[in-house]
Amino acid sequence: MMIALILPYVSIRAAKEEKIDQNIMVWGVVETGADSLDYLTMFKNCPAEVTAQFHFNYTDNTNSQMFDLVMPDSVAQVFDPTPVEKPVSEVVIDKVIYAAVQENGEIYRTEDPNDPLLAALMIDLFDFYHDLFWFDVFHRATYYRGRSYDNYVRPATPSRRVTTPDRRRSGSSDINLDKVDDAAIIIGVAAVAVASAGMLVAVVKNWDKPDDRFPYVSLSPQVQYFTQTGSLRNVLQVKARIGHYGGFSFIGDMGFTTGSLNEARMFDPGFTWSAGVGFDLGAFSLQLRGKPAVYENDENFITCNAVYDWFITRNMAIDLSAGVGLMEYQGDYYADVPVSVGLLWKF
Repeated sequence: MMIALILPYVSIRAAKEEKIDQNIMVWGVVETGADSLDYLTMFKNCPAEVTAQFHFNYTDNTNSQMFDLVMPDSVAQVFDPTPVEKPVSEVVIDKVIYAAVQENGEIYRTEDPNDPLLAALMIDLFDFYHDLFWFDVFHRATYYRGRSYDNYVRPATPSRRVTTPDRRRSGSSDINLDKVDDAAIIIGVAAVAVASAGMLVAVVKNWDKPDDRFPYVSLSPQVQYFTQTGSLRNVLQVKARIGHYGGFSFIGDMGFTTGSLNEARMFDPGFTWSAGVGFDLGAFSLQLRGKPAVYENDENFITCNAVYDWFITRNMAIDLSAGVGLMEYQGDYYADVPVSVGLLWKF
């Protein structure tokens, strides 16, 4: 029993004295985008949280100021959507701090990439890390300008770049999406109007038709995916369904969006919300939802979704939805195809 108790301590202490090349790295690449501007992507190949200090060497033999970048343990690479100021010859990593959680919940930090205790703490994370990044996943993060490392205070919660007036974005002509012309918008609006009018007639005819499933108020955690922009919205939806077999729904949701994950990166990640109304016939609904932009590069959309609530018990249903949407970016309009799934619980 005594050997079993002291063996882990002896092993870790011995490991601390032995340096092993673990090939843990943090590196940066600057590439030219379709808009002819240079953008930074930072990488790491381990599941530790990383705080990196770095600077740019420019091709004109000058250096940038120091930047600090925090890469959480669930992030393999980060893309900064703001172009660098001048052509870059090299991204120089000045200092890296690795962090991992110990069994007692405390954070262990080290600057040594070959620290054996760091490796021991990361062993259980590597399988998860490999599975998570089997596909090509992009995550956007913030690096903090104008702070030396000695004065750098790590934020208590993950933060993202705040849009500033001088923030440069690629022009709308560079976006890898087909813009919607005025004629297509008119046709689409007309089609939605006809469908809504038809559903309104059906609602009125069936307003008093008995159906013990309605009315109700419900909560529904949902995953909503916009297939063109690549935006993934994780939201909690609240719905108030009035009427009987025919009725109306008033809908609102809020949660977090990844922002655009396509090449264009049109919208920022962060808090999101939307509101809408539905024309209902039994468990089927035609829903119109919208979210305006409240600042530049904020997610915005108007969607028309066909929704079906598949009731698996009296109070619980699987909420399935697909439709068409329209969004605006830098004065142009683009089409999208939103799909979603959620678990609805009615009260």
